[in-house]
Amino acid sequence: MKAVFDKAKLIGALTPAAGISQIKNTLQVIEGLLFECPPDPSMGAFDGDGTDICRISAFDLEKGLRNTVECKIFGEGKYVINASKILQIVRALPDGEITIEVDDNYRAVLTGGSSSFEISVSPGEDFPMMPQMRGERRYDIPQHMIRRLINETMFAAAQNDQRPAFNGELLKIGDGRITMVGCDGNRLSCASAPYETETAGCEIIIPAKFLSELVRMLKDTEEETTMIIGLKHIIFKIDSIYFFCRMIESKYMDYEKVLPGSFESQVYVSASELRGALERASIISEDKLGGNSKAIVKMIFESGDINISAVSSSGSIYETVPAAMTGDEMTIGFTCRLLLDALRAVPEEARTVRVGLNGADKGICIEGCKGSRFIDIESAPIPDSYDSDSKESEDEKEGGDGFDFLHFVMPRRMNK
Repeated sequence: MKAVFDKAKLIGALTPAAGISQIKNTLQVIEGLLFECPPDPSMGAFDGDGTDICRISAFDLEKGLRNTVECKIFGEGKYVINASKILQIVRALPDGEITIEVDDNYRAVLTGGSSSFEISVSPGEDFPMMPQMRGERRYDIPQHMIRRLINETMFAAAQNDQRPAFNGELLKIGDGRITMVGCDGNRLSCASAPYETETAGCEIIIPAKFLSELVRMLKDTEEETTMIIGLKHIIFKIDSIYFFCRMIESKYMDYEKVLPGSFESQVYVSASELRGALERASIISEDKLGGNSKAIVKMIFESGDINISAVSSSGSIYETVPAAMTGDEMTIGFTCRLLLDALRAVPEEARTVRVGLNGADKGICIEGCKGSRFIDIESAPIPDSYDSDSKESEDEKEGGDGFDFLHFVMPRRMNK
């Protein structure tokens, strides 16, 4: 194999793929990238005729990525090259053209300018077989839409829970909307957006670790990503990149039964002010050096104010945030980090949030000030004494852009 690449284009193709292959694995070949010059049909279908194209693949048996890069091919072949090593070498070589040439002894020579590196490679046939990048259900979704849904729900998904479904997020398409749900047992987050498609609906669970990498690839634009649902894998096509993973084969919880059907009290508060107060409280409540990484944040919800306090061996904090309230006053304790994560996920345009309360031992709901489609609870009128106009965005006043979110957080028991 012999091919000549432009350095900038090669780095652009290597970087996302190397992020998958650099994860340590018992199989050494999985720590490498498969180079196909040109793409080999026996290794999977390819979009195009494959002339002067190199296909680069990464696969760790659970998730993988396929990308293509333009090049000048002077000798065909397919080989596995260590991901970390080739990325370091290509970055170190001078700008301009880079030549990769592999001989019959599986030695690759990388040349750029007056510099030359020699490394060992493996035959391409040793690379594990990847799933086919096709499926019966395909959805074209604006990148900013799926990116926003992930950002608003990913914090609530578990990472290493014994319940497989909690290690992923539910993605549901149907009834003119696309919805994502994450839950780890202590908190639950839902987000949805209007989405019309002629393709039949779906309800699948996508691993949270995959979504955390996917969101970094998506752009905040109207450009579309094609989501393809295969037999056991889900694939996202972003420009020339195919990014895929194995879906979680489990049944997701009936999250709608967890959500309350009514509120004893409703509180309206500036999302940024409440978030800022909790960030300051976390300095005390999450003080691991002081030995109190799980100190409770006490919140007293009353008419006109939310009083926030935390006490640990390293110190204490007390702060008041202005708010409007309808219903009974309540005192509830929380793990600061769980509540703070929920507020950090509130979209910027939701300047005022509605906090629904049902007692010290029941979870609270955080929504936009107009409520959400996830629960059918009428928003209580904001008292005239609360300066709501200065804290509501135009989107909130006009009913928003069709996006909905709801964050549900469980409290902690406080000692009396």
